[in-house]
Amino acid sequence: MKKILCALTFCLILSGEAFPASNSSEAFMSLPFGHSYARTQKRMENSGAKVLTPRKDTLTMEGMFEGYPATFIFGFYKKKLLNHKAVYLQSMGDAEFDRKFYEAVQKGLNAAYGSGHETPTANTRAAGKIMLKNVWTPDRYTTITLTYNPEMSKRFPGSSLSGKFIQLIYKYEKWD
Repeated sequence: MKKILCALTFCLILSGEAFPASNSSEAFMSLPFGHSYARTQKRMENSGAKVLTPRKDTLTMEGMFEGYPATFIFGFYKKKLLNHKAVYLQSMGDAEFDRKFYEAVQKGLNAAYGSGHETPTANTRAAGKIMLKNVWTPDRYTTITLTYNPEMSKRFPGSSLSGKFIQLIYKYEKWD
């Protein structure tokens, strides 16, 4: 995970955009699979994230990710080991800035794991519109999915996860 964090930071710097750093993004990106529920919660709380829904098999938190309001969701294998994590980002209302941020995240992931092969997919929330999806498989157990929904960049959606403009999901399936 350090590799991806370094690549993402490097691409953000090279892009010339001044995306404000946030401890929650650093904590999220560096969380290793296999972390316990308590350690995951504590690490995210120390970075400024707040617990929304505490359960023993999932943990939902809110915080900031590189200056964007974010919802973090963590899943645990047998209520003990972190096996998936996701962050959903809410637009700040500037579609061009949102697009540049998506491209910077995509470049960072491409630098760390090779091409994610961006593909358009049907937007399930807006008929006739598309979303852009990238998938990386850094090893046989891990899948990283980055989805960009440009329709959600134009407004301030509510708390619904489907109303977020970027979704970044990490899944680890060794234990499944």
